[in-house]
Order: sequence, then structure tokens, then C-alpha cells
Amino acid sequence: MKRFFKFIASLRLAVFVILGLAVISAVGTIIEARYNDAMVANKLVYASPWMYFILGLLCVNLIGVMIDRWPWKQHHTGFVLAHIGILTLLFGSWITQKFGVDGSMVFEIGETAKHVTSHERDLSVIASLDGTAFNTIFENEIDFLRRPPSDKKPYQVNLGADTLNFVEYHHFAFREAEVVPSDDPADGPAVRFQLQNANVNMNEWLRRDRTKAEAQLNMGPARVVLARNPVQPSGMNEVLLWITPGNSDIHYAIYNKDRSLRAKGVVKESDTLETGWMGLKFRILRYLPHAAEKVHYTGMMAASPAANSALRFNFRGKEYWLGLNSTQRIYLADRVYFVSFANRRLELKFPLTLKKFKMDTYQGTDRAATYESEVDVPGRGPVVISMNEPLYEGGFTFYQSSFQRNDKGEAVVSILSVNHDPGRWIKYLGSMLMVLGAIVLFYFKRVKFGSLLIGEPK
Repeated sequence: MKRFFKFIASLRLAVFVILGLAVISAVGTIIEARYNDAMVANKLVYASPWMYFILGLLCVNLIGVMIDRWPWKQHHTGFVLAHIGILTLLFGSWITQKFGVDGSMVFEIGETAKHVTSHERDLSVIASLDGTAFNTIFENEIDFLRRPPSDKKPYQVNLGADTLNFVEYHHFAFREAEVVPSDDPADGPAVRFQLQNANVNMNEWLRRDRTKAEAQLNMGPARVVLARNPVQPSGMNEVLLWITPGNSDIHYAIYNKDRSLRAKGVVKESDTLETGWMGLKFRILRYLPHAAEKVHYTGMMAASPAANSALRFNFRGKEYWLGLNSTQRIYLADRVYFVSFANRRLELKFPLTLKKFKMDTYQGTDRAATYESEVDVPGRGPVVISMNEPLYEGGFTFYQSSFQRNDKGEAVVSILSVNHDPGRWIKYLGSMLMVLGAIVLFYFKRVKFGSLLIGEPK
């Protein structure tokens, strides 16, 4: 026991801890640069069992050193304060990681938001028998970055008589989708069309989901709509398409901006229609009475704007892909399952309404120099959140993080970073104790050095 106690209070253990922290920090820096993502480095390195082990050894070493100096004398004051400060700081950091919230809030001008999207990810399965009553049969936090599933070791979700088997995970993946014919008569139709003139030549699929009355592709000055039934014009240049139930005929109506009807009738594959806008011609290239979207994700090695996390799972012999913050519907004869993989949403006790968003740009450019949000806070009224002036409300801190523009380049969406740190004041206390300990330590050294200069006894 004596040897063991001497070891935990020894300089050798302190050197080992320092080297361990240096190695883990270096690995974390390499991982973050490799994946271009701080969250990956945090999960794989900074919040790994190895980091907890090293920090645990650090706490043991600090406590052991303090006990080894017992009984403490006056000149130990700075030493003890500094060590207690480090322990307090580590405890506050643990409180923050365990119970803190770090997320974001995104809302448009005039919109009211009450939820914070956090970095934690949940997998859930909801069942419905009639489309009106929904029952959550599975919900759990998952961390597939550390423990990804595989064909040999799938992550299984028991649905009673059925089982979902998750067999593949990509933290960064590129989404690819194609429209394919479906044997399910409940699936909606799809058309592949072409819009062409001297300057434009575009080919797009438009598929109507079975749960929706219409699908549309908005191209700014014009749009194409595939509906279940005829719909009223919206005041845009548009081509309206609908299919009569039980009939394969594709009906069309072409409208101008003033809602005036330009042409209507029945169109078939390869038929060409003159729209009358900018010399554009509309042509049906392919028609599928029943169509489904087949989605596939290809794994990537690093983060990119086009990358997203994705899961592959099997159910009743069929394969499905599920992207982050999306839902996969599985239709059966007597029920429907909604499988969701999404960032956790936390509900606040108070709503925030974005009243205004102001952005100033650098002269002669469209680059944002400063930007701020004016939000309405219940009980306080309008409050401005800028880059250097956060909002403190209900134990949460709201920082102005970023914004999004519309097609015209106007900033219409504000993005706030939201933080709840229950360990903040504990960390402040630990930092103050460390600083105070350092000051006291240097004070006693100065007194001792002065005593030596004037010849006083040590």
C-alpha cells in the first residue's frame, strides 16, 4: 500500500499523465484535420475512454500529492489552492458534458421557434394502423460513429413479429436517388419532362408521393405541378399535370402569370407542348403510373457541404437507406411504420419570434460584415442578438451564429447557436482558485527569496 500510494503521488505518474494528454491532444488534432469535423474528433478522441482514463489518473495524482503533503503548512496554501482549482475545473467540465446542451435554432423572419436541435442523434420507429393514431414503439439515442453496425453484427430493433436490421452506417455520405417503376398500386405516378429553348435544356423527374395531393418543381419564373386532381393556377407561368384515376391519360393545362389559360388537353410520352414563355417547349420523356424513389448513399472520407450521415437497414428482405433528419415510410397491408433518424430536438419553456434580421456588408461586396437578429422574448419584448451580444434567457445563451439567403441573395433565415452550461460557474470557480493559488505560490517564493537576500534564516 505504501508503494502504491507513493506511486500515485509521484512525479513519474504526473509525467505519464502529461505525456498521455499530449498524445491524445495530438491525435485529436490529426483526426479533426483528417475528417474536417470537430464533432468526430470529440467523439472519437476527446470524449473517448482513453481521455477519461488519463483525466482520472490526473485527479488521482493531484489528490495523492495533496495527501502526501499533509499536514499542510502555510507555504502549502498556493499549492493546495491550485490543485483544488484543477479538480474543480475538471468536475465542472464533467457536469457540462453530462448535463449541458449545445445546439442550434433556425427560423425565418416572422417565424416563432421553441425547439433547439442538438448534436445527439435518436433512432425512432412509429407505427400507425389507420393513419390518424400513432404509437412510438422504439426510441433510443444511438452513436454509430463509435460502434457502427455491420452485416455480421447488425443493430436490431424488435417490432414484435418483425425486426429492423441496421447493417451499415456512414458518418459522411453522398445521397443519390433515382425514380424507378413500382409494383405497389398505392404508389403515386411520376413523369420525366424536358424544358428547352435556345438557352435552356433541362431534364427532371417529378414524382407524387402517395401521401401528398401534388408535387411541384419551382424554377423561379415558372413551375411544373403533378397533381392528383386539377388545381387552380397560382399566378406563375406553370404547367399543371394530373392523371385521371383508373386512366393512364395525362391531362395538362398551361397558364400564364395572369392566370389566363393558354392551352389544355391530353399529352402522351414524346409529345411536345409550346408553353408560350420565353420560347420554352415542354416535352414528356417518360411516364410511370406507379413510381418509387430508390435512394442510395455512397460513403465519403471527410465532411463536405453535400455530405450527410446515413443508415442502411433491411426489413422483410428489402433494403432501405435512411439519411440524417429524414423519415422512411414502410407500408404494410395492415399498418405503416415511420423509421426516423434525426438530431434530438429539445423543447424550450419559452418561444422566440424572429422579428427582424439586419445584415451589413463590406463596401462593394455582398460579403457579410456584421449581422444581427431582433427577437421577441416573452416578458421582455424585442431583444437584439448580435455577433458580440448574446441573449441570456432561462438558463440558455443564444449566440448569433450564421444566416441563410434566399434566391435573391436576401438574408431571410437566422441561425442561432444555443448553449446551456450547468457547469459554467463551477469551471469559473476552479479557474479562480488556480489563479489565486498561482498568485499565493509566487508570493511565498518572493518572501522566501527576500529572506535569503537580507540574511534571515530559512
